[in-house]
Amino acid sequence: MRPAGLVRRCSALGFLDRFRLDEPPPRPAPSAGPTRSAAPTSVWIPPGSPVDVLDYRLPDGMVFVGQRLRTQSGATEPSLIDPALPVDRARPDWEGDDLFYWPSYDSITPASRAAYLTWLATGRRHPGVPLGYVFLFFYGLERRVLVDVMGGRPDARAELGAIDQEVRGLLDVYGGGNALDRYAADFLDTVALLRDGPDETAPAYADGDPWRVPHALRLGLARFAAEGRPLPAEWALSWSWFHPAVYARTPQTRCPAEFAELFAVRYRQRHGDGLQLPLDRPALRLRYSPASSGLLGTDVELQGVPDLLEEPGATRDLKALVDDVTTELEAYSRHLGRHPEQAGTLTAAALLPVELAGSTGAAAPFLSWARTALGTDASVVVDGDELIGFWPTTQSSRMTKKEVVTCAQLLERHGIGIEPDIRLGGPALASGPVVLFDAGDDPPRSAGPEYLAATTLLQLAVAVSGADGTVDSSEQVVLLDHLGTALSLTPGEVERLIAHLHWLTATGSKLTGLTKRLRGLPDDRRRSMADVLVAVAAADGVISPEEVATLTRIYKLLGLDPDAVYSRLHSQAAAVTGAATSTERHGRRRHSRPGTTVTTERPDPAPAGVVELDPAVLAASAAGTAAVSTLLSEVFADDSGQEDPERDGETTDPDQPTDPADGAAVVPGLDHDHGRLHLAVVARPSWSRAEFTELAERHGLLPDGALGVLNDHAVEICGEPLLEDEGDLVLNDYAVQEIPR
Repeated sequence: MRPAGLVRRCSALGFLDRFRLDEPPPRPAPSAGPTRSAAPTSVWIPPGSPVDVLDYRLPDGMVFVGQRLRTQSGATEPSLIDPALPVDRARPDWEGDDLFYWPSYDSITPASRAAYLTWLATGRRHPGVPLGYVFLFFYGLERRVLVDVMGGRPDARAELGAIDQEVRGLLDVYGGGNALDRYAADFLDTVALLRDGPDETAPAYADGDPWRVPHALRLGLARFAAEGRPLPAEWALSWSWFHPAVYARTPQTRCPAEFAELFAVRYRQRHGDGLQLPLDRPALRLRYSPASSGLLGTDVELQGVPDLLEEPGATRDLKALVDDVTTELEAYSRHLGRHPEQAGTLTAAALLPVELAGSTGAAAPFLSWARTALGTDASVVVDGDELIGFWPTTQSSRMTKKEVVTCAQLLERHGIGIEPDIRLGGPALASGPVVLFDAGDDPPRSAGPEYLAATTLLQLAVAVSGADGTVDSSEQVVLLDHLGTALSLTPGEVERLIAHLHWLTATGSKLTGLTKRLRGLPDDRRRSMADVLVAVAAADGVISPEEVATLTRIYKLLGLDPDAVYSRLHSQAAAVTGAATSTERHGRRRHSRPGTTVTTERPDPAPAGVVELDPAVLAASAAGTAAVSTLLSEVFADDSGQEDPERDGETTDPDQPTDPADGAAVVPGLDHDHGRLHLAVVARPSWSRAEFTELAERHGLLPDGALGVLNDHAVEICGEPLLEDEGDLVLNDYAVQEIPR
């Protein structure tokens, strides 16, 4: 049931009779009619009423038949079927060779008349008929509406429904991106307004020519303003589509359904029930440009009915909203542009904003599985093969770096973290233990140098504390408490560090492949690291032979005297007191896997012999400078995700390209320094802003300028940037493959 308020108001203002005739658009001169009395001798055949013209029976009516029917210029009405004119039945013009652009029944050839009458007699739906005959019939419908209906004839107004249905039937057969589509759309819009006024349903979004603003949209906006109702989201979306100052970019046209859904979400977040539209705007003027050369362009001005199409305040709001939604969908749109076959897959859905990916679609089963596995635990160990099974991976047992990054980003947007995390230097996900953890409402999107240093020390410490086959909770408390305090970690980093510890204890920590990297550290840093690890070994009050053996091995890796292990253990034991509990700091959170429980809560007082670790030791050993912390974080970096066998003579840093001769280009199209930076950047799938800044400075370049040079170079070659800003700087795999090196 449509509201009648605005329709009655328009009628009272002369909605049906306030038309004025403007100058017609340029058209060919109408054919001259004989000078006769102006009184018409023609009749309109109503819908469904048959009429005989010569030997042709026209069964469906809706035509003018007779000898006198004049246009506003005094010429003969183009659609008038005059039975007195000759018809060449023997040679009907089915090709339309004799038709001109604006046909008129009185001026087409007898052969064309024969074809036209045959088409009318056979139901007006033969698919092979020339479009000119369809327009000749359409001219009569236009006249019936624009002259008879708007002239106030009640019998004509009663036929509007049948006329609407007939035009839609013609479009089903003869439409398809041609002139009939354009004229018929405007005509149907006008018929709908004359029948009922504006509809409650918004004009179709992304399903019409955005340059042709429907009358129904203009009248609908005015209706909401007149009734003081907020504008619903679907009307705002339709308005933005047809707004002459709001332009649809690729994400909107490539992903219209996702755009519409996200637009509605953001619109309600910003405007609640909807925009309130003002009434103090210029009067609405609607224009109809007929297809028939016998009718003139017509305007109707509705005094008191506001024209809101380009209202400034709403225009600013709509444009900002469209721009923001477009930006949110850019990554998803780019992915579908490169991989259209992945539409509807988890890989694509993972790039959608959280409101679109979480409830329906391909991501929903994966997220449901992750939430169920995590339950109420702070972290949980899951099977890597089970996780990988949700993804359309190119390898059966592991995910690519790009897939892992996408997976981590999807989980992170839904408050779930993952360890190992390839974005923080961890290996790609593969068979074996993987830890999911509660990342909270604001998970860290990148790790600073202090956090990276903490993970390095943590991995070494787990190797020590697990050397006797067990990982004692008191050792964990000492390490986590003092790492968090000494390195000033954020709460989010502490939670991730706990999850990282959970993963390390589930997988075990290996010490192979570290000789050159550890020995490359400064002497004081290596000695400080050794002190930390000795303190961890002593934290449970018992130092086993296995722990002594592991410490001895680490001392060798650090280039220190292995015999010093015993003296350091002795001095630590002499300083035994009671270790402070960390319950207040970490709370009671359970980190579980089937068959095991790892806690971050301090247990009952530890036995005598527990070593109290001075936080200053950690501060001195790990956080002295950002440079040393970053160096520590790279100790365990392994882009392949595999354990490297220890090799004597290992000197190559995998993040640094082999240098050619000074000044020589290492990447075609880039100078020497930017080429070296390019090779360093493509060694990892993503970089935090801080990491990229440090990397650029190591190559003697300003970060912002260097990023611009790398992206401009990639755009010139393949049309896409090298690094895409998604919080972190994420490597564009397509650009990497296209850029020669």
